[in-house]
Amino acid sequence: MFVIIGSVTADLLLFSEKLPANLTGDGFQAGNLVFTNRPLTVLMGGNGGNSAYVSGRLGLPTALIGAVGQDVLGDQLLQWLTATGVDTRGLLRSTSHATSTSTIISSGPTRQAVFHHLGSTALVDWPQIPPELLVQAEVLLCSSFHLLPGMRARGFARTLKAAHRHGASTALDIGPALGELVTVPELTPLFPDLDFLIGNHHELAVLTGRSNLEPAASLLLDAGFRCVVIKRGAVGASLRNRTASIDSPGFSVETTVSIGAGDAFNVGFLYGVRQGWALPRSLRFGSAVAALVVSSDRGVLGEPTLD
Repeated sequence: MFVIIGSVTADLLLFSEKLPANLTGDGFQAGNLVFTNRPLTVLMGGNGGNSAYVSGRLGLPTALIGAVGQDVLGDQLLQWLTATGVDTRGLLRSTSHATSTSTIISSGPTRQAVFHHLGSTALVDWPQIPPELLVQAEVLLCSSFHLLPGMRARGFARTLKAAHRHGASTALDIGPALGELVTVPELTPLFPDLDFLIGNHHELAVLTGRSNLEPAASLLLDAGFRCVVIKRGAVGASLRNRTASIDSPGFSVETTVSIGAGDAFNVGFLYGVRQGWALPRSLRFGSAVAALVVSSDRGVLGEPTLD
């Protein structure tokens, strides 16, 4: 079973070629109104939600630890997840907090403004995790490190230790780099139970204070981490451990929506690892899964099955 911990968010996506010239007008006025050709689109979002949905689409037994509100958006996200077979025993339905939302105004895959409401995601905590899921876990993927204050203190450490003790492959994605930024000393207690530390180039630079890939990876390996995986977007992905230095190319696709690409990569890569594939093949498969997501205008909802 793939057990995934992370945020579960409704992404409200609006495509617009321009923003209003005047944001201070009262009501509908020529200066503050922009007509759009495409309707508002509601997508699966959040590191946990995206990863679990992709995992389910790949046909993997999957369980998700996260939270949504008892509202219409929470109902929709839950419906999408259960339709792919995701086990939601660890998904909290909050009566006090709304479902997390990201309202995204985009004029292209690299030009967007995001308004985020953390909502029920802030409630995710260690006590809500069914212990039997960690016993059954073959792969544990921890994500949304900066967004889960209840897990950040000791929850991730306990979860990784419990899953690793039962033989799971374990991974932690340190993105997104927001708010009170994670430090290497904060992560160091996790490394005995962590097989893969994952982040994109920017996130690793923020973590290590090293802007170049090689010094950043070397600092983390010297600190005691077993393996560092670097997501590099269209360039592909890289992996560094004490015996290997691997750079895997990406795929050339027309990007429609970039939301969920990194989460999709994580699941594809860990799928390959669990299948016993060589690391270069696992990296390449992760990039393939991500490429199929970004080339769909439905984000992870457009992810095809394994076949």
